[in-house]
Amino acid sequence: MSLHAYLLYCAIYAVAIAIPGPGIIAIVARALVSGFRATIPAAVGTAVGDWVLMTLSAFGLALVARAMGSLFLIVKLAGAAYLVWLGYRYWTAKVADLAEVVPVSARQSFFSQLSLTIGNPKAIGFFVALLPTVVDLHALSALGYLELSAATFVLIPLILLAYAALAARVRGLLASRRARKTINRTAGAVLVGAAVGVALS
Repeated sequence: MSLHAYLLYCAIYAVAIAIPGPGIIAIVARALVSGFRATIPAAVGTAVGDWVLMTLSAFGLALVARAMGSLFLIVKLAGAAYLVWLGYRYWTAKVADLAEVVPVSARQSFFSQLSLTIGNPKAIGFFVALLPTVVDLHALSALGYLELSAATFVLIPLILLAYAALAARVRGLLASRRARKTINRTAGAVLVGAAVGVALS
């Protein structure tokens, strides 16, 4: 890939990542309730999900992805259902049990964000529609593919964890029991709203 094409791709990709969507909303909600460290597996899950979609597009499988629309719908609805359940847990969690609110493990956090990303219409739309217009996939070499992969695994953690760090800092400043209860319920409502948005999009 030419430097110009690569920088253009990275710029557009960074903007697409930074636009608040279901993935960022889920990351911020986790940071508010569970702290910064709990968001790291989720950020990795998002990066892997984007990498899978980018790989499908880069290897000429955009048409296959469109043909599997029903499968992506199932993944999307599964991610939405998980967000509803997660929102309920946040909403009903006692303040004393803040650290016990799901996700209970890094593995669960990783896979929930992975499924949400793969079913995210914004990610699918970017890689299926925009990637071929920015990158000449017919001339894409193995090195070019590695460059695209590097952009995914650098930009996503960088941007998502910046959101998480800001959210976690706010959480640390709100230490009262009443404030923490408000955080729980706000995070729960945000996740349910994100689930509705994912399901209806």
